[in-house]
Amino acid sequence: MKKLWPLPLALLGLILSACTGSQEPPLPALVAMGGEGEVRFFRARDLQGGTASPVGIWNTPSLQDLAHSQTFGRLYLLFPDRLEAYSTQGFTEDAVPQPAPTQAAFPNDVDCTGGYLRLGQNRLLAHCPGAGRAFLWSLDASGNLELADLTGLPREVRLALFPQGGQELLAYMTREALGYRPPQNPSGTPSLEKPLDPQASQGPYDLQLDRLRGRLLGLAATLAEVQLYTLEGESLSSRKVLADFPRPSRLALDPVGGGVAYGQGFQVLFPRESPVQRQFHTYTAGLVGQDGYLYLVQGQTLEVHDLVPSPAFLGRQALDFSPTSLAFIPVE
Repeated sequence: MKKLWPLPLALLGLILSACTGSQEPPLPALVAMGGEGEVRFFRARDLQGGTASPVGIWNTPSLQDLAHSQTFGRLYLLFPDRLEAYSTQGFTEDAVPQPAPTQAAFPNDVDCTGGYLRLGQNRLLAHCPGAGRAFLWSLDASGNLELADLTGLPREVRLALFPQGGQELLAYMTREALGYRPPQNPSGTPSLEKPLDPQASQGPYDLQLDRLRGRLLGLAATLAEVQLYTLEGESLSSRKVLADFPRPSRLALDPVGGGVAYGQGFQVLFPRESPVQRQFHTYTAGLVGQDGYLYLVQGQTLEVHDLVPSPAFLGRQALDFSPTSLAFIPVE
């Protein structure tokens, strides 16, 4: 796929519809993989070509999750007791300097083991399900952590950030409903809540913002199948995705590269929907890059697929560790 950089939303659809397949030169980028107390950085083009030799390794004991903001040029790491933000200025395809991070510590009574990160437009959300707490931090890594008000939400809720009306709202998904509200004022406006139909009996597994279309996508399951729930405007719809016999599932979304649901197999959701692919494989981590490639982790193995114009399997390779979170980092 041709090199794509962030553009006005009105142009993205035209670009996506014009893509006809991967082309050279590849977009210079790194894929960061976090897991087992490390972050390993790989050249994206090496992974696409079938090799997996890291260009850098950071020692990050107790790492829970990672996320990257290209707009703010930072890599965020989540630990049980704190957040860290690293500038990615100076990252190249051959070097990943590790500067001193900006840190934000959680309160002493919060253990964020099992937590995850979600990016908003200007803020970072860190959800600590085991502690029943969620925190907001400016994406420029300034200021203190702010506590989100989770009043009325169950422990198994999934959270994301949803921009609307000049605010970044707290989006939430439970087994009964999907909605959003101001993060520190549960009864404030704008707010919306829609009951899930069919109601979920498993999950929710994931909730993410589709930035291209300004909608929320969530995954949960009935006893029989995984359901994709889509909240667009004030309309909530649902449909089956992935293979039969539901298992925990996740979303990998990029406004330029596309969107994929994965778990028991994977299924491309946009820009062009595909049937279920490789449904006898179970994937635990995934990433859609800005360049239109899909990276999927199965144990200690990485698969790479080209999504344009339709999913094409490029190969699999041993990683010698089991990453649980991935991030795509365009570099100079």
